[in-house]
Amino acid sequence: MITSNLQPKPTLDAAQRTLMAEAFQVARHITNGSGDAHSQQRWQQRLYELQATLQGFAHPIFREDCAVETIPVNVRQAFAEAIALLKHYYEVGGAVWQGTVSSITLSQYKVEATPAESFTFAIPQLCQQFQLATEVQEQMIALLQTVDHKVVEQKQIVQAALTNVGLLPNLKSAPPAAPLVLFQHLFGDIPIPVEAIAVVFTETQIYFCIDYSDNQLRDSALWEQLSEIERERIQQFLESLGNFKFEQFRHFPSFSFSDPASIDAAWSYRLAQTTNFSQPQILQTLSHSVSILPTKDAEKYLLHDIWGHNWQSILTQFRGDYQILASCSDPLRPAETAYTDYGPLTCREIFQRQGEQVSVDSERARLFFQGEVRQRLGLMFTHLIGEMVADVAEFKFIWDRPELSEQLPCSSSLKENPTKLDFAFADLDFLFLRVLQPLLDVKLSSFEESILEQELLAEWGRLGESIQSLEARVSLKQAIAQLYQIFFEEYWLTCLPTITGNTSIYADVIANLVHLQNVINTLFTDISLHTLADVPFQTLLLLFMGCYCSGDSYEEFWQIDDAIAQYFIPCYRQLNQLINN
Repeated sequence: MITSNLQPKPTLDAAQRTLMAEAFQVARHITNGSGDAHSQQRWQQRLYELQATLQGFAHPIFREDCAVETIPVNVRQAFAEAIALLKHYYEVGGAVWQGTVSSITLSQYKVEATPAESFTFAIPQLCQQFQLATEVQEQMIALLQTVDHKVVEQKQIVQAALTNVGLLPNLKSAPPAAPLVLFQHLFGDIPIPVEAIAVVFTETQIYFCIDYSDNQLRDSALWEQLSEIERERIQQFLESLGNFKFEQFRHFPSFSFSDPASIDAAWSYRLAQTTNFSQPQILQTLSHSVSILPTKDAEKYLLHDIWGHNWQSILTQFRGDYQILASCSDPLRPAETAYTDYGPLTCREIFQRQGEQVSVDSERARLFFQGEVRQRLGLMFTHLIGEMVADVAEFKFIWDRPELSEQLPCSSSLKENPTKLDFAFADLDFLFLRVLQPLLDVKLSSFEESILEQELLAEWGRLGESIQSLEARVSLKQAIAQLYQIFFEEYWLTCLPTITGNTSIYADVIANLVHLQNVINTLFTDISLHTLADVPFQTLLLLFMGCYCSGDSYEEFWQIDDAIAQYFIPCYRQLNQLINN
């Protein structure tokens, strides 16, 4: 966590909060498709005007040299890690891609021809330049070894899967049915016609492009040739792709549901034999390596996913946060642990039993709620940061190839900005209450017992306490009702999704998103900064954000805009010194 040498965030007055509230509501109208085409156009224009006004809400950017020891240690470490990982960014990106469908955005995406000697520094060199301790140097060496291992494993498994069905080594001579064969190995015997499916792949990711819309194939002749049972199976599968489930986050950087259990077991066993990886490794890797896109929208997502998200999964700790985020909708259980200022606190510790009476420790209940909110919002912040960084990586295409801007479809009203304020607001609006739902969704009934009740009773039974008593069971229900009443009080005081209030963390999240996006927009488009060192400035900025936000995601979210504004350019100047020396 960055300490007090960071400048305090500019405070927002009532008028500024009102502007942000309006921007949020306008973005919601656009996302929900409110009104006719004329109304949507007016909403989009108003959001553009509001974003331009909000652009002034940011820290001033520090552009001078400063002594390296005045830069917080975690900022220096994140910057050094970003430099060390730069070569891997290109390795796991889309520089090498093939497909049975063309992509102008992938083919024209500018990959900087950075000479290896300019950015491949020995870890001791980096640590010496940024005055990092020996233990940090050891951590960085271990990080690079882990990344090297991940990249090799991912490449070999994806290559084995593609080779098995004939898409490699020579795509031009691949059987026409190869994309469908691979798809059915991964998703089961879905009867999609060969003509309706294509594939795009990199060395580490596979993207199936299915020509569908509104849960049916767009080619009416192909659709009519299918039997009613086949059409029904395809419709059910396509509908499942559009249904949000927290479980989908478990497969990051792929947001398509590729469950290891659905992958052809015999086929994955054969891959395991040819690669010398275990079958569980094969299944896990493929479940994180496969996405499904509608063919008509492929250009909208390919750059975003390949250059925006894939590296996050391998080079940062984002995948771990997404794994936990996938369970955010699970009901509360006794073992649920909140990490508070006083240490870990389990849900079971909130309840106290004396004889047949069960009560709630209200102080522990409030601490538990606060700790859980912090953890759950931290996971959501990882998603917000991850999407923001991917949006910026996507924007790089427009920055480098402005003449091809129309070739990159974008549903944001702020396509010409590196960050997309409307997308960030939409993600926050969608996820905020969902990640808190288990703390606010009361499950009590006189006719059945919730999971929390069942497991508490089972634990008490194992301790030899009476659990058959009706009095004890009713008392437990009353205690759970009291627990949720305390949760609601805390929610009402601190978490209401309102922007104009002074106490809600929701307004603070929105303000911080605005500050962060404004800093990124300014730096990413500042041409004067791109020649300070012979290293891609924009790419390094993306990597720095990923490295910096790979620890305590809750704390780092509140500090990342300050860290970039005050210290990114001084760190970049330190890099320039290292190169010159």
